[in-house]
Amino acid sequence: MKFMRIVFFSAKKYLKDYRNIVMMFIVPIICIGMVNLLNANSSKGLDVKVAIVNIDKGTVSKQLIKDLGVTDIYTNKEEALKELKSFGIIALYEIQDNFTEEISNNIKPKINVYKLEAGNTTQVFEGQLEQKLNELLKVQILKANNIIKDKKEIGNNFLNISYNLKPGLMDVEGFMPIVLIMFLLVSFSANISMDLLNLRKEKILERLLTTNNKGYQIMGSIYISMVLVQIFMYTASFLAMKVIFKLPFQNFGILILNIALMSLVSISLGVMIIRIVKEPGVVTIVITMISMGMFFLYMAALIGESSSQVPRIIITISKFTPFYWALGSIEKSVLFPNVFVLILIALTFFSAGSIKYSSFAKKM
Repeated sequence: MKFMRIVFFSAKKYLKDYRNIVMMFIVPIICIGMVNLLNANSSKGLDVKVAIVNIDKGTVSKQLIKDLGVTDIYTNKEEALKELKSFGIIALYEIQDNFTEEISNNIKPKINVYKLEAGNTTQVFEGQLEQKLNELLKVQILKANNIIKDKKEIGNNFLNISYNLKPGLMDVEGFMPIVLIMFLLVSFSANISMDLLNLRKEKILERLLTTNNKGYQIMGSIYISMVLVQIFMYTASFLAMKVIFKLPFQNFGILILNIALMSLVSISLGVMIIRIVKEPGVVTIVITMISMGMFFLYMAALIGESSSQVPRIIITISKFTPFYWALGSIEKSVLFPNVFVLILIALTFFSAGSIKYSSFAKKM
């Protein structure tokens, strides 16, 4: 019972510290929000000046233009080409007069493109144009076969098609925020781990020696409270991001389990560094450098899986990092052997950072 009271007291103290709330809850949400904002701006494809000349009289072409968000619309081809030649626009896309008719007949229409010079400037927009055109055709085919009655039913349709780089993997939209949050979790563990140094400096650990609690009970309760606070705060940040940014997190149980395991790893790493270094400022630098090193190894290995330019030794070394096993578990929705490897890594750090409570509490 005394053990649980110490856990509760320590966890309450961490949760009341605004710095922990900022680092473990607010900062992750801000980071993912900035990433989403950059992705949204880059995906619009309208940073370049393009225009559409719409000769079609049907409603389907108007829907395509609305979906694309193009503001420069012409109905006269000669006038549009004149604007192109005067460099008012860099590309002109022509929707022909049979566009709606071909879509209605389940035929993919051809969009004519006029440019003054070749290049990749309009590549993003053209990718978006292709996507929207395919969506229009898909809606028409499903409606023609009485599978859906309205475009809005696409999202609720029993047939759900997902495109991934490899079978069984999460899509990039849902996976990359998790990669970033796991990095922040390990990097920011220095702040909460250094609380041990603060407790010693304020002689709180030394005063706890006068109680009936054993040294391992005191240290164990502090460790557990640190891990519980990290699990709670980062889980809360994930839930907040899921609601705010509509991110498609999958297999939430596996996600929470890996947050817990990475919390164990990060706290154990922090305690190990504290035992070796002992200087608060240096501890933060060392933990940050280690977490960045492990993270970049993982990212290099991730790139190396689809590129021959990354040396195989990098991919092999990355398997010794917790990021490889935690993110692999989340991405592929697997538990074995990833969970056991993460536990082993946490135990290794914990053993290397194990301290004799009485000598640590009194040493200044």
